[in-house]
Amino acid sequence: MQSEQLIARVYERFPGGKLYEQALLVIWFLVIGLPLDGMTPFRYLFILYFLSFFLFDSRNVLIGVAKAWWLLPFQLVALLSVFWSPYASEAFRSSLLMILAVIVVIVVAAKYTPQQIIRCLMIALACVAAFIIVQPIPIAVGAGFGSKNYAAQFMLMGFILAATIALNPKEQTPLRLFGVLMIPIFSFLVVSANSTTSLLMLIASAGLVIGMRLFFIDSQKVRHLSALLVVLGLLLTMIVLYSVIAFVDQQVVDSFLGMFGKDSTFTGRTALWDEAANQIGMRPYLGVGLDGFWQYDVGSAQTLNINDHKPIGTRLTFHNVHLEIMVHLGIIGYSAFLVAVIPVLWFSFKHLITRHDMPSVAFCAVIAIGAITSFTESWLWSGFNVQSFLVFVSGAVYARGTRRRHVGNMISRDAVPA
Repeated sequence: MQSEQLIARVYERFPGGKLYEQALLVIWFLVIGLPLDGMTPFRYLFILYFLSFFLFDSRNVLIGVAKAWWLLPFQLVALLSVFWSPYASEAFRSSLLMILAVIVVIVVAAKYTPQQIIRCLMIALACVAAFIIVQPIPIAVGAGFGSKNYAAQFMLMGFILAATIALNPKEQTPLRLFGVLMIPIFSFLVVSANSTTSLLMLIASAGLVIGMRLFFIDSQKVRHLSALLVVLGLLLTMIVLYSVIAFVDQQVVDSFLGMFGKDSTFTGRTALWDEAANQIGMRPYLGVGLDGFWQYDVGSAQTLNINDHKPIGTRLTFHNVHLEIMVHLGIIGYSAFLVAVIPVLWFSFKHLITRHDMPSVAFCAVIAIGAITSFTESWLWSGFNVQSFLVFVSGAVYARGTRRRHVGNMISRDAVPA
């Protein structure tokens, strides 16, 4: 009888989504990104599509849920807030959307590779850029998005992804050339938005992408170059900090911000932050509940609208995600938010340090920009939002570790006599 002996198991790298699945992901990004009427039915159809993978690819998706469980506590606190929110129905609806957004993040992380996610979103944002260009409403007044800052944020994310694709030697050449083409277009639209935050973040993100490419990828090829870059970076940081401490006073800050048409109160945001601190002081542990503040019959909210020359009933934000969460979900909700954010930082930066690839550079640049803008914007706790999606999907996809698929076994057999 012929005997067999197992020599080794044979694996292949995780292939990610098929071509048609990548096309569907591009369309999904457009469905949630473009400010067009009549998109709601398509959004729900796509959500059903993502939910179907719990049935048709259950093992893969459930492993994704187990690996990214830390995304769920914050959503559960938001759902439970229906019991103390004065607007329970609105809180229930918003919490369900937040849960669905996390489900989409987990499914996308399970089905696609990091490179495919970046590629698909960059193509979608290129389509959004074309939409903004042909819009009769200029981007400086919102381009149909309702806010120039929100429109500029799309273009800023597009710039980061286009730059990393252009600099990625492992990406396909046509896509790299497309990234090179889109870099100046995204940059022009960010500048055209006249958004101080987005303009400064454009400069910062360019430095982050190029700096991380040099430090984590190119410097590995030159002996001691990474150590030299660390020393130069620390030296530059110390010089900048010393200059700020020694020479910058309030008049200089006001003059600098005045160049962008702003003032040292960040165009009224400090009034929002003061009211947020007041609300937190009254309900520190549970907050007012999801959707419990920005309502037409909440006097404090409408006072802020009047002071900001906004119509009564306008739903603003506190322009600070930390204050936003503390007001609505209190210390308990904010603690759950940190439970979601800390693993994102850990997995993403760990992958950047150990793997040295451009997709991790893109995700880490987005995370860094998101961390900075979290103190002036509330996008990170939004459900279906480009920046929020990129931040949390990076943690979910890298939490899976190195992925491979078993394709067979290498075996040896005894020779058969002729």
